[in-house]
This record gives sequence, structure tokens and C-alpha cells, in this order.
Amino acid sequence: MFKSILLIGAIGVGSFGDYVAHELIKNPTNFTRIAFFNNTSRPADEAKKARIQELKAQGFEIIEAADYASPKAYEGFDCVLSFLGNHGLYLQPTIIDAAIEAGVRHFYPSEYGADVTEGQNWTQRYYKYKVQTREHLEARARDVPDLGWTYYLLGRLTEWSVISHFGFDNKNAKAKIYGTAAGRQSLISAGDSARYLVETLKEPLSPEAKGNRRTYRISGSNPTYAEIFEVLERVTGRKYDVAYLDVEKAKQEEAQAQAAGDVDAELAASHKLIQGREGTLLPQPWDNDRFPQIHPKGVDETLRAAFASEHAKKVYGLE
Repeated sequence: MFKSILLIGAIGVGSFGDYVAHELIKNPTNFTRIAFFNNTSRPADEAKKARIQELKAQGFEIIEAADYASPKAYEGFDCVLSFLGNHGLYLQPTIIDAAIEAGVRHFYPSEYGADVTEGQNWTQRYYKYKVQTREHLEARARDVPDLGWTYYLLGRLTEWSVISHFGFDNKNAKAKIYGTAAGRQSLISAGDSARYLVETLKEPLSPEAKGNRRTYRISGSNPTYAEIFEVLERVTGRKYDVAYLDVEKAKQEEAQAQAAGDVDAELAASHKLIQGREGTLLPQPWDNDRFPQIHPKGVDETLRAAFASEHAKKVYGLE
């Protein structure tokens, strides 16, 4: 079992890594050392500074380094968890190499989404750096035989499934969705998913479990777009005007964004294409039953709490 873990990209307030951090705060006794990587080359706003001080006060270690390439930052850890976002995913091979040199032998790369091996996902722009990371792990395993990893797949996080990135205009109760009302996706709340993830950290790396090269598929439900909009209308008390668009036309949006050099728009278009093809539908069987003590919340309960939160206006474009 893991005893010393280093989390990268988990300090940002409101990120999925932050949810995992909060879960570790509740029950840190399974680990002898829990640390958070702080990249000092990146500017820290007041919220991040406060979060760092909060983590220190709770007894967690902060590893500070100006980049990810120095092995020294990873010394003494047996597992590194990456929570880097879209614009940091390309750094994961550098992190893996530096950590291996420092003696780390297990990685949780920043997956936390769809199964990139399903359907056409492997070739999509949105997953480019996740694919490269998987390929890099496989390559390094040829010269480091005891190298292990965990792919933690969840489909989609419910709270972020209805943001503008995916075609939702919550301020005006409108949406433009590539796909159909019957299109499905796998959803689970961020808090529940973080709880499951921490439980996977406690599972032994044994053949009786999942060995040292593991894949967990854990989610909550597979609602259709029609069902999601029914929930949104109950939560917000507003009727949504929804236009369903030809899935394959998302390719045009992606190409236009690429030509304009707008990476965020390019990624959004790519994800809409994946979504419209049901690429975020997580294959079953799922591994939820390995952790029967967790009972994930439904979409209605999760979105009701999310829209009532102090961050709702910003996250859901309501300002």
C-alpha cells in the first residue's frame, strides 16, 4: 500500500485535485506523508496563498520548486498523483521521468474523465496529451519493470457538465448541444469521485486486487441530455431553449478555432465532438462495488447544491 504521496496540481481552489485534498484532510492516517507540489514559477493569487497556509496548518507538507524537472522534489515518495489541467498535461512525461529518477514507482496521471481507449477517443485533440502520457508510461516500463500506474476513469464530473465549455448558456437558459436529446454521458459528483479515489489509494498493489498497473472505472449514472435538462429546469426554475446540432459539424468548429490559434475553443470543440459521439459514456462494469461504503449522489442533488453555491455565478456564467 502507498505510504507517501505527492499531489501535483491539487492546490488550486475548486479544482478536482482540491476535492481530493479535502478528502485526504478528513482521513490522513493511512499515509505517513502527504505533500502538495507548489510550482513557485507560477503566480499565486490570494486564494491560492490562503489555501497553502491552510494545508500547512493542517499538517500537510508543501514541496516548492520552480519547475517539474528536478528529481529532488519527488524524493521520498512512493506515489505521485497528477491533477494538472488541460494546459499542463503536456508536462506529465517530464514529471514521470524526474520522479522515476527520484525512486517513485507509481503514478496517477491526470485522467479523471472518459476512457481514452474507447471508440474514437484515442485520436481526438482533447486527449492528445493524455494519450502521450500513457504511451510514455508504457515506454518507461520497458526499462523500469516495477513501474506502476493507476488510470482513474469517471466519465464526467457532474458539476462541470453544464458549463459554457460544453454549449450551455445558463444566464439565458439556452444551450447548443452537438448530438441528440437521447445522447448519454456518465456523471458523478466531484466530492463522491474524490472519496472513491482516496479509497483506491488504500487498496494494496497485489494480484488479488488489481496489481500495480490498474484501471478503475467509477461513476454514478448515465443520464441523457433530455434528463439533464429536466434536472436543470427543476433546479433553476427556468425552461431551457435547446438546439441540437449535427455532431460531425463540431469538426468545423474545431478547425476554425485551430486556425484562429484559440486553444481553449479548439479543446471545447473537440470535447463537444467526443460528447456527441457518447465518448464520455464510461464502459461497464464499474468498480463502485469495491467500495460499498460510498453512496454517490444523483445528478439532481449534485446540481442543486452546485447552483446554490457561492461559486455558481462564475462557474455557470450567471454574472
